[in-house]
Amino acid sequence: MMSWLFELNIFVIILSAGVIADDACRFESSQGVIDLTSLGRGDGKPTYPDVTPAVASNYLYRYNPCKPFSEGECINAAVCQMTKDERHYFVLGTQDSAVWITNSSSHPSIIYSFEIRRVMITLICVTDDTNELEALGEGPPNFYRFNLKNKCACWNGCRAPPQLDCTINGTSYTSDKQIIQSLPFPIHINPAEPSQTSNYAIVDRNSHVIELNLVNILRLPSAIFCLSSLQKLSISDSPSLVIPSDIGRLSSSLTSLHLLNSTRSPSALPPELFNLNHLSSLSIINCGLEALSANLSKLTLLTELILDQNLLTYLPWSVYVLPSLTLFSVRNNSRLSSLDALSDSTSLKELRASNCIIDRLPNSIPNLSLIDLDNNQLTSLDSLDTISSSNCSSFSFNNNRIASIPSASLAKINTLNNFDLSNNLLTTLPEIIYVLNDLKMVNLQRNNFSSSEIEWISGIFRVTNTTVIF
Repeated sequence: MMSWLFELNIFVIILSAGVIADDACRFESSQGVIDLTSLGRGDGKPTYPDVTPAVASNYLYRYNPCKPFSEGECINAAVCQMTKDERHYFVLGTQDSAVWITNSSSHPSIIYSFEIRRVMITLICVTDDTNELEALGEGPPNFYRFNLKNKCACWNGCRAPPQLDCTINGTSYTSDKQIIQSLPFPIHINPAEPSQTSNYAIVDRNSHVIELNLVNILRLPSAIFCLSSLQKLSISDSPSLVIPSDIGRLSSSLTSLHLLNSTRSPSALPPELFNLNHLSSLSIINCGLEALSANLSKLTLLTELILDQNLLTYLPWSVYVLPSLTLFSVRNNSRLSSLDALSDSTSLKELRASNCIIDRLPNSIPNLSLIDLDNNQLTSLDSLDTISSSNCSSFSFNNNRIASIPSASLAKINTLNNFDLSNNLLTTLPEIIYVLNDLKMVNLQRNNFSSSEIEWISGIFRVTNTTVIF
């Protein structure tokens, strides 16, 4: 026990002296450069799979330097622990948590973390072809130690390979700079004030293009798909644009794709788009989208899906099975009449579907805290209790046909900040609305309340310090 406390104290001391890495692959100091770029896989799989600890254990470990990988329940991990039967997975650390530890008297190390877990990977310099990850075990609890033995663990042991060696449509590229300078339109590099109305690229200090914004282009140059570090791609005001199948080449890096006023062709979104398995944010806005592919379910890391101003008439089952989706928006889809495909989604927290023709609430979305269903055709809030969490921020049902609110629909809600019921057919409110905690504003304009009912509602809300608008 004392040795664990000693090790933990040492860990805290060295962590306080660490350097949070801009690049989890590469570290520079007065002693030289350590570059692990050549050790990391870029296909979403770990370089070091199924590593067995030196002491008996029921666990195996997986590690990928530089880039995240996803396997089982380990999503976007740098280090993963799994049971030998592969029934349980635990993320031990992520790439963006990397902290480099180095001094003149010890081997350099990388610290990764995730929630309460910490991993220390000590880099052991070797001069032969050894390439080994040694699992030393857990101790103290939630602190895992490894040794990585490789010539790249030496100061100046590995020179970084060329930025890339990518050939597409017969043309080879060896750097992001070459790619950007080959494009048939000017690109601003790291503008002081990025504007969504101009072409620009965000480039990190290692000359990697990590963000690209394109406006009013006729076609997407194939060279862009050789940008192996590209994380965010935004394309706007390009209605004749067709997204080629080569977009699948970005599957190991792209986390955000934003299409606005673009890709009007029915075949403009290829199946390969749904192979971008690191996407966390996907926006397709005002692109004439009439249907969603069932392949959407392959985007398991998606947290935000925005499909505003399209021509959707229905939602496929693949929406509700997205395990990480927290925000879903389908505003201004004037042909969309149902949100039933969202039923039973447990991850969803924000639902925005104003200006559609929704005529009923979906069921069983237990963690919603924000609902925007303005300008629809709702006549009832009967299932509101099944699609809201106990602590909510905002419900907006302006301009529907709601004539009454059953008390049961609000029974589950403990706190609610804003409630917009304007432009409906209400004549009274349920008594339960007056005991909602933290209710700051209720908009009741243009309903059918009598003057005596307005006086009663206003008086009760004065007691609760709630602003009510008639």
